[in-house]
Amino acid sequence: MAKKQLKALYDGPLEIGENYIIDSAVLDDDKRTRVLSQTEIVKALGRSQGGSKRGTAKLPRWISAQNLTPYISSDLRKAILNPIVYKTTNGSTAHGIEATKLVDICEVWLDLEKSGNIHESQKEAARRAYILIKSLAKTSIIALVDEATGYQFAKERAKDTLQQFLKRALQEEAVKWVKTFQDEFFEMIFKMKGWTWGSTTKKPGVVGHYINDLVYSRISPSLVEELRAKNPKIDGNRKKKHHQYLTRDFGHPILKEHLAALVALGRASGFDWDIFKKLVDKAYPVYGKTIQLNFPETLEELSTRHDLSEFNENLKKGLGFNPKSN
Repeated sequence: MAKKQLKALYDGPLEIGENYIIDSAVLDDDKRTRVLSQTEIVKALGRSQGGSKRGTAKLPRWISAQNLTPYISSDLRKAILNPIVYKTTNGSTAHGIEATKLVDICEVWLDLEKSGNIHESQKEAARRAYILIKSLAKTSIIALVDEATGYQFAKERAKDTLQQFLKRALQEEAVKWVKTFQDEFFEMIFKMKGWTWGSTTKKPGVVGHYINDLVYSRISPSLVEELRAKNPKIDGNRKKKHHQYLTRDFGHPILKEHLAALVALGRASGFDWDIFKKLVDKAYPVYGKTIQLNFPETLEELSTRHDLSEFNENLKKGLGFNPKSN
């Protein structure tokens, strides 16, 4: 399988101190890796690429001097020998090094100078490395890249949107208890787990964990943490139910819609816990822990398929389930 071509989601010139500008980017991989242009790191140090590598396992000429190699860690060597190839936002191909490696590269030159084994032709690079390190000491390189590429603004917008959602969904004081989690939801869990159900049955403590996992963690990032802060455990118990802190006009309707969807997925799974969890992970992944599963995406896709398995027949029924029609 061909390796996915990485792309820059955001890129821009990173100014370090008053004299150094290095192209930077935030990539579209899962880690949102921040990278710096390898070519411009070399220029910032006052070195030149100096042609190709000396053999397949040799470092580029700009950092391959014999007196430098003792200070190059295996991790840094690997990063230099295997630059990250990606497409910039304007479509050109670039070669980058993970941004945090800039500090490691600078320290190589500073360690060389400290050893006293430095050549006259290398002193300018050591001087520049010191300036770069000094500038980076004030602010994290990750924060600098985020600011230079504009990614910081995207993160702030997302944070603002989340805060606005939580402000609308939550209230400071708990309201009077009103039955919100219908018996149908709990009966579904009991059936999947093989427990004996009765509407007055005391629910096992693990059900609280399931509610946090299946419900609150899937509705919004940070919702569970906010609810725990508003409704802390006192002497091992919470005095209120989490849903009592949801606003009636916004938070409660979202919760009820989510619960209806979970019941539909429970039916689609044939009340099989493992299949149910996979369906929930597909439809409502925990924020930051997206799980990709090869399920049909739409009812239309299911409708065009013949010889559907019993599972997919159930899935089709579940996806078409309308809680308002019951």
